[in-house]
Amino acid sequence: MMPEYGEEELIRQRSDRLEERSEDVLPEDWEEAPEREVAEREREDQETANLDPESNEAQAPGQVCARCGRIIERGQDTRLRADGRWMHEVCPPGAPVTW
Repeated sequence: MMPEYGEEELIRQRSDRLEERSEDVLPEDWEEAPEREVAEREREDQETANLDPESNEAQAPGQVCARCGRIIERGQDTRLRADGRWMHEVCPPGAPVTW
């Protein structure tokens, strides 16, 4: 059994070792981390608020549609097939569709 006067010294030594370890673990700017996280979340929210899903459509003007054989015009939405050829998202009316 350890005498009472040595118990305080043992506790102090343990806390000193923990403090030494924690100096290496925490970054220098750890106190600013919550504010930085809030700022990053606000920036992400602004980015998603400004997204326009319609502006993300694939377009391939000048390519030949693999389905109807017509030239894909600027502004027509397209998709890239697995074989690497482009096709209209919706082929123009009156175009012969070949599968």
